[in-house]
Amino acid sequence: MDRKDFNFSTELRVRLPETDAFGIVFHANFFIYFDVARVDYLRNLDALRFISPAYARNNALVHADADFRSPARFDDVLVVHARIPEFKTSSFTFEFLTLHKAENRVVATGKTTLVVVDEKTWRPVPVPEEFRALVRKFEGPSLIDRKSP
Repeated sequence: MDRKDFNFSTELRVRLPETDAFGIVFHANFFIYFDVARVDYLRNLDALRFISPAYARNNALVHADADFRSPARFDDVLVVHARIPEFKTSSFTFEFLTLHKAENRVVATGKTTLVVVDEKTWRPVPVPEEFRALVRKFEGPSLIDRKSP
């Protein structure tokens, strides 16, 4: 992953309770950082309505992974880059690149996949075209859209 592949980033500061006994960010907290970036990305696109409780669909997380490259410590400022590189019929993927702002080094990378489900039946449903269009406009030609016929 290269930061030039991302059109969006958000910053956060490591808080003391997010560190472990060695004084570095506990690994599970990166998934919180990724989630902060995901919501900020959606807010940036004016797309929070697609995850709001009033929306008749929900996004269920079905996959998450992270690779940890270098430590982050209390009070470090991190820049979390986020993008949606791919849509499938009922799912979409987020990719994350986390950099240490002052040292310009990769701290962690990650990926999450979400499936759009009907809130009543919890069965997969197609990703809404309105959401696809917002992301397509923002991400440009690098976006892969594998919508099934």
